[in-house]
Amino acid sequence: MRKMDNKPLVSITIPSYNSEKMIRFCLEGVSKQTYQNIETLVIDSGSIDRTKDIASSYGVRIIHCDGKLLAARYLGLKEAKGQYIALIDTDQILEPATIERAVDLMDSYDMLVFEEHSYNTEWLIPKLYSTSRQVMNARFEKPYAFDPVKGVNPARFFKRNILERAFTAIPGELIPKIIHGDHDIIYYESYKVSKRVGVLRNAVYHVEPSWGKLWKTNYRYGASLKSIKNSYYWEPLLKKRVTGGFSFAPTIPGLQTWLLAMIFKVVQLIGYHFPPREFS
Repeated sequence: MRKMDNKPLVSITIPSYNSEKMIRFCLEGVSKQTYQNIETLVIDSGSIDRTKDIASSYGVRIIHCDGKLLAARYLGLKEAKGQYIALIDTDQILEPATIERAVDLMDSYDMLVFEEHSYNTEWLIPKLYSTSRQVMNARFEKPYAFDPVKGVNPARFFKRNILERAFTAIPGELIPKIIHGDHDIIYYESYKVSKRVGVLRNAVYHVEPSWGKLWKTNYRYGASLKSIKNSYYWEPLLKKRVTGGFSFAPTIPGLQTWLLAMIFKVVQLIGYHFPPREFS
């Protein structure tokens, strides 16, 4: 933990699972933050690769989680000591001034969406991701930008009490099971508590996946969706991703974004209907 006099503590919580190829990028970004009063928690759900060894080399706190992704988010909140909580993923790299800029905005907001850009754009899949992020970022100017159902991205940076109230509203039986949709659910409940949401531009870079990583991730996402189907989150947040279509402008970037969304949908449908043993 790094300290700065008279500055509120920020807890950066990072769920992990077999993330050895990504987590070093993420923790390097955290280590270079200009804001000093930070604690970093890696909440690991049973990695069997070098994820925990790499995290240990950065001196962060590692916490074991028996549940899946939403459970890791919740455990990170419970273990965190900060006034502000940042929900970060292992494939994200924070810009050096992101946390400092975020804290400076929190007199005006209760939570912030981080604008995201692609770290790598080589080959087809990363290029599609990059174009999709550009299209999504352009929507921050729309009146529905922060709506949890119609909007762009869920918030990443929260006042602690907002997250605590959001998790209180999430049914306890869902928390250990949820993988895909975890962030959407958190933001959906947070937005009920407060609509004071802002955007922090140029905040995060994503390490975009290869085709193999895209397939593996979305296959597991699709398989995990059955655990949420009978909940009230299914209809507003996730049904369209499995059964519905996607609407984008008939431009080259719009069509590329549509193509990536359709790839997600097809792989998730396969996972949904033919889940691996762990989800059967």
